Amino acid sequence: MRLKLSILIAKLAAGLSKKILRRSGETIAGRVLLALYPKAISELAKGKKIICVSGTNGKTSTTKALVSIISKLGPVATSPSGSNLARGVAAALMSRSEFAVLEVDELHLSRVIDEAKPKAVLLLNLTRDQLHRMHEVKRVADRWAKSAQGAPETIFVGDIDDPFVALALNSAAQSEKISFGGRKHQDGAVCPSCGKYLKWLRNNYKCSCGLTNSYPDQSFESGSAAFRNATMANVVGKLFGAKPIAIDEKSLERSVDQVHKGVRTNIRLTKNPASWNEALKSVTGENVILIVNSREVDGIDTSWLWDISFAGLSAKHVVVCGERALDIAYRLHVQGIAAEITTSFSDAVSKFDSGNDVHVLAAYTAFHELVNS
Repeated sequence: MRLKLSILIAKLAAGLSKKILRRSGETIAGRVLLALYPKAISELAKGKKIICVSGTNGKTSTTKALVSIISKLGPVATSPSGSNLARGVAAALMSRSEFAVLEVDELHLSRVIDEAKPKAVLLLNLTRDQLHRMHEVKRVADRWAKSAQGAPETIFVGDIDDPFVALALNSAAQSEKISFGGRKHQDGAVCPSCGKYLKWLRNNYKCSCGLTNSYPDQSFESGSAAFRNATMANVVGKLFGAKPIAIDEKSLERSVDQVHKGVRTNIRLTKNPASWNEALKSVTGENVILIVNSREVDGIDTSWLWDISFAGLSAKHVVVCGERALDIAYRLHVQGIAAEITTSFSDAVSKFDSGNDVHVLAAYTAFHELVNS
């Protein structure tokens, strides 16, 4: 009775949030529910087949892809807005359904595994992100490994070309190890298991302690991050009896096409070294806008800009803006790349003639402001 009453109040709060503040109501619903009934996640998870998706990059788009796959089997509870903290999980689980596909923040995954007892956990990757909150990558990897070890009934699926994901899967009683032929990892100099230097041969690694990507359960051809995430979503779906579906890789890239002042822009989310490196590969034209902010969700510390090579932007028309425009401009300057500094996105767009095509690489907050404006 107390849980039902808590859900009723949470839904009322969500309704008021939608009506008065014009917001989704998901966050407030989860906050209220957990405040009134702290064990709500554990209770609401009972009877549901739950899949968690976590990683530094690609959580939201991969979760949506997995929802599309699992929905062929029955109703699926999820967070439409990508709310991935405990409150978002609680709000999503209020929906009655046989399945739940939950995007979960890297640092909150341990709690959700412990309380929701998921049937499967998909681990995409781990890399530096929000240094003020995450700190070093190994901190998160150790948490994941400990949680995997303590969840023998859960199957962990992940890309072991990432040594930090491999550490977690090696700790699990049940795992499905996937490889895409190997690739370099910016944070992968030292073995996250034993602390020795990893031995890299081209794009593959091994350590004397046994950590390696040489023995996957399933191997696929190499591809973009979007391709890898789509492939792993289908692997997880298959474990539940769902047939693989064709997934548009473009839809997993978190990019949007818009026209501003007659300029055709492709706006792509970029939030850390891994996503910047992936996004920079997609810049084929000559016109580029880079937007860097440093709010809480962007990461207050922007020192990671020095871990990215911007060589591909050489000789292109580059304009920068955002709260940390000077940071990115100086980083480009050191690499010999000229950039115009502007005070706003509107001013940045005005540097290009109407009819031009421009690639826009935008920080998390900047991306959502442009897409949702």
